[in-house]
Amino acid sequence: MISLKQIILSKKVPTSFLKKPDLWQRALFSTQYAPKVPPPEESQTPGSLALALAKETSIPISQIRVQCATDFNVFRHISAVPVTASLGAEISGVDLSQPLSDDVMEEIWSAFLLFGVIFFREQKLTPDQQLAFAKRFGEPDRHPIVKGLESHPDVLEIVREAGAPTNFGEAWHSDNSYMAEPSLGSILHAVEVPPVGNDTMFSCAYGAYDGLSPKMRNFIDDLRAVHTAGVAFNPSTVSGGSYDNPESAMKYERSQDLFSTNLHPVVRVHPETGRRGIFVNEMFTTEIEGLVKSESKQLLELLFSQFGLPHTSCRFRWKAGDVAMWDNRCLQHVAIGDNSSHKRVMRRVTLKGDKPQ
Repeated sequence: MISLKQIILSKKVPTSFLKKPDLWQRALFSTQYAPKVPPPEESQTPGSLALALAKETSIPISQIRVQCATDFNVFRHISAVPVTASLGAEISGVDLSQPLSDDVMEEIWSAFLLFGVIFFREQKLTPDQQLAFAKRFGEPDRHPIVKGLESHPDVLEIVREAGAPTNFGEAWHSDNSYMAEPSLGSILHAVEVPPVGNDTMFSCAYGAYDGLSPKMRNFIDDLRAVHTAGVAFNPSTVSGGSYDNPESAMKYERSQDLFSTNLHPVVRVHPETGRRGIFVNEMFTTEIEGLVKSESKQLLELLFSQFGLPHTSCRFRWKAGDVAMWDNRCLQHVAIGDNSSHKRVMRRVTLKGDKPQ
């Protein structure tokens, strides 16, 4: 079995570069936060090395994730312990309520790209602090349909009252994929959670794509699909909030995004890792362009079924104060509404993304 170290050496990265994990690790997984100190002249530039390793290597992402967390000391300022081999890691050694150095933020971003979703336990964040942390990575993406907090409209408070029969987000989805430029990532903070239940599951889009046969991957590579919010947020059937009830904990508004549609590739190429992942979801994707209705329905059902499989997923059990930060470009998630007897309050900030390619 080829090792990550062999991959790096095959690209002729000098030994001196390997001995500096903060340099080569960032070069491997992040072009946005490439090191300012250039590597030795005989090596590739950090950005080109990252793209070459991501695009030219067929090694499964799960193997890279495990090796970086167990075989190599790739982080100096944080600790990252994988949740599963397929995705997810718990990050410790940081207090998100405090200003963090650029070095720490670079490692958090690298862990975000590497593991797809990262978890921070026992964080006590005000809406201001959650926004300040999010803004270190990009511009907040205000939800076009669900109203945010009055004092912080970029912070979406997701509330399910005790006894409510349904929950927000109880279908596999990528946040805001119905938008022309879907949200890059999401940062969710647990304010109040039940003593048990109402976990969140995450599933890897890379693994979903890699699990298909080569012929099926070739078939779907150039297809596009229709995304819309009109079904999930249909005013006549929507649950978890209200368009008309001023007393509702979550308030919706009839924005243009409710009625518009956008075409996105069925297979999205991650702009930073170069890896391919399935980019259709059962909450917002309604049909595949160019196929008759029956073909589109069957193909979408096949692609939807690739998410939630045990070997490509992880499940997170919340405690009050926990924070999850995930990459909407390469995974999907679902809220598990298995405990309706307790109140649940979460606060989410999303980051603006780009047009999927």
